[in-house]
Amino acid sequence: MSSDDWLMLDFEISRLFDGAPVDEEQMFAGRLNEVTKMLRTVMERSRHVVLFGERGVGKTSLSNIFWRRYGKTLQSFVVARVQTGPQDDFSSLWIRALEELKSVATGSGKGDYVPIQTEFESLTPSQVRRELQKISPNALPVVIIDEYDKLGNRDAKILTANLIKELYDFSITTTVILVGVAENISELVEDHASTDRAIVQVPLNRMSEDELKEIIYQRVSQTPMKFTPDAILTIVILSRGLPFFTQVLSKHAALNAIEQRKLTVTNADVDAAMTRFINDTEVSFRDAYRAATRTNQKSNLQESLLACALAKCDDEGFFKATDVVEPYSAIMRDKKRIAHFEKHLRRFSSEDGGNVLVKRGGERQQTFRFADPMMQPYVIIRGIQTGMIDEMAKKLLLQKQQGELPI
Repeated sequence: MSSDDWLMLDFEISRLFDGAPVDEEQMFAGRLNEVTKMLRTVMERSRHVVLFGERGVGKTSLSNIFWRRYGKTLQSFVVARVQTGPQDDFSSLWIRALEELKSVATGSGKGDYVPIQTEFESLTPSQVRRELQKISPNALPVVIIDEYDKLGNRDAKILTANLIKELYDFSITTTVILVGVAENISELVEDHASTDRAIVQVPLNRMSEDELKEIIYQRVSQTPMKFTPDAILTIVILSRGLPFFTQVLSKHAALNAIEQRKLTVTNADVDAAMTRFINDTEVSFRDAYRAATRTNQKSNLQESLLACALAKCDDEGFFKATDVVEPYSAIMRDKKRIAHFEKHLRRFSSEDGGNVLVKRGGERQQTFRFADPMMQPYVIIRGIQTGMIDEMAKKLLLQKQQGELPI
């Protein structure tokens, strides 16, 4: 390959693994159940979707692509996307939504299907409903409200809930999809009990290992490069179910291979990618890491936080204190009990520890999760690079499921 060929490959890898929300169907991986559920809701033409989950699990990518799965069999989708800002109120949000819906329809040659008015100084739910009522039954209009958790105006949330209920009651064919970071629907939708019949909940959990592998396979198949099975396994295990991290680590590993003029990505390239990731994110995570582990006494806070990052967790990223015992014992190279790190969990989920963990449940059934999901792989990689996870433990980590580190 010539120098120009390597340069073009560098650009192509950067494009394919840029970590941004996916907007091309051939690059989208997994999520078949969620895609099917959302499509069925749109086809019902009277119900709406709330799509929620952790940061980094691919909510925006899913909302970008789910409706494209019909391919050429349906040409009547008119999909408008608006991004919520903390300054928005009901009127500003829905005026933008109507403007975007009309613009998309006009740009795709379906302007006659969407003869709505968009010039308003303010809006009520009933006014929005009356405009959407004008849309042709031949169209499948979808309004995606992304980053809905950033809507700080409580009245705007109440009015949006009222709008969804009114659209349902009047059998309006437009589907509203609210997308946001949340553990449950009540964190996003005000008075959601009154809209239960109108809403389909789509929780988006962390991806399976097979789905993460598919992300790598789909993207790299568009290039002459390939990843060794060991490299893929390392990336998938370190990703902890987060597709964003899979993309970032794959990109840095592939770019390192290109710098070495190799078409095969190996574990050595993944090691280099870990270093690049730590360097790129040091500013973002350093202060949070220090706040969580800063102490004047010998207390093994760094080891405890690493054990939390390695603990076996559920699909939502939550783990129990009992899940920390095994990785903590492996890191400390001695049999440990919950009592050895219990106070650390309390610290990590308090202001003293920078609230690096969020806590759920009562005293007897507490579960924990990293407040910022990307902090979890950061802690693991930092543990590898600082030697808290030695080479033997690292190999075992990459061979086994989460949290199954032997002592």
